[in-house]
Amino acid sequence: MVPDTATPSVETAATRSQSTVVRTLAAGTHLLALVTWIVGPLLVMWLSRSEYAKEHARNALNWQLTVGIVAYVAGALVVATSLTSDSLFVLWSSVLGVLVLGANLLFCAVAAVRALRGEQWEYPVAIRVTESTDVSRTF
Repeated sequence: MVPDTATPSVETAATRSQSTVVRTLAAGTHLLALVTWIVGPLLVMWLSRSEYAKEHARNALNWQLTVGIVAYVAGALVVATSLTSDSLFVLWSSVLGVLVLGANLLFCAVAAVRALRGEQWEYPVAIRVTESTDVSRTF
């Protein structure tokens, strides 16, 4: 008699659907952040019980804070340079704003696809504001 050394892993329908739901939630967090800025990722971090979804929410939050800071700087540059009537600087600061919004769309789409595949992915140039996903559920 040969000992059974390899026990096949049994994946039930409940486990499979739960992982699909968690991956969908993680992907939805990145897309939700496009509409709600930091509110969507904060809610997912606060309400989710899945560490996978919380990690993606943390990444989305870091990225949206970075986008917010850069967009604010770009907007301030547009206002400041328009007051000086220097059209070249207004053009360049406007281009910066458009690039930030384009990068936001692109990176959020990539992050959502990676989350659906079950992969961890961090935004390449995001400022790491939140390091831990330990968020209190009490006020």
